[in-house]
Amino acid sequence: MKNNLAIVIPAYKSTFLPAALDSIAAQTCKDFTLYIGDDCSPNNIGEIVSRYRDKINIVYKRFDTNLGGKDLVAQWERCIDMTQNEEWLWLFSDDDMMDKNCVEEFYRAVGENNDCDILHFDINIINDEGKIVKKTKTYPKGLSAWNFCKQRTDCKILSFVVEYVYRKVSFMDKGRFQNFDMAWGSDVATITKLIGNNTLGIISNARVSWRQSDENISPDKSAKVSYRKLMSVADYTDWINTYFFSHGKMSVYLLKVYLKRYKQYFSCLPGGYREAVENNFIVKMGWAKYSLAIKLLFKIVSCLYHK
Repeated sequence: MKNNLAIVIPAYKSTFLPAALDSIAAQTCKDFTLYIGDDCSPNNIGEIVSRYRDKINIVYKRFDTNLGGKDLVAQWERCIDMTQNEEWLWLFSDDDMMDKNCVEEFYRAVGENNDCDILHFDINIINDEGKIVKKTKTYPKGLSAWNFCKQRTDCKILSFVVEYVYRKVSFMDKGRFQNFDMAWGSDVATITKLIGNNTLGIISNARVSWRQSDENISPDKSAKVSYRKLMSVADYTDWINTYFFSHGKMSVYLLKVYLKRYKQYFSCLPGGYREAVENNFIVKMGWAKYSLAIKLLFKIVSCLYHK
């Protein structure tokens, strides 16, 4: 089979990297190239990678500067730029794992979804020890961009960046990754535009395991991180509104979405931070004339949260 797949790992953490590489080395189909971009890590990334050179077709590069700490999406993209002539891209991670038949099932799905630009693996959530703590429900077939975005935003489905494989030419033509701070919402926005006017392709009979650990940014609710997340959610909300409809058509729905996120993080924010994220959202959505009413809604949500 023609090698048409680039698996890309932007690497920084080393704790679970051997487990990730073990799962890739165990693939039943070896028709892929693994690209690893070392984000100037203080950990022993190069030494770990060297153990797998006789097991996997690897291209490894250590970058001279750390970029992910400042701009995570930019680090993803410079790793994507390491790829060569492969038709398909799979952005993976340094701590997740894949079933041994993932690549085999990917190629099978490509043959069944010739018109799709993006394909999806269902996921398991694993802990530090690699044990499954949650097996997510199977994605429905025929998800449009809007239905995917709405179900993800409403938390009816889970989605992480590592479970998607996309056609490289479409990824490049549609502006690559949508860049929000900390990549918060970048995956959902990027997947939305890659689905485009088509539907999401489904890869059956193999799963990706996403690791839930203290090394992820997802559980971090410190004031600084919560502030940055909410600022990014405002950027994401504005982008989704603009992408799907003329400005304001989705306003009521998007306000509901943002209020849910605000409720999730506001208790972590000092007063000055709260005012900043409220004002940022109002400006992003162009709702200055409704600012008093919206600020009242934020106040009500805050009070309900305390109850």
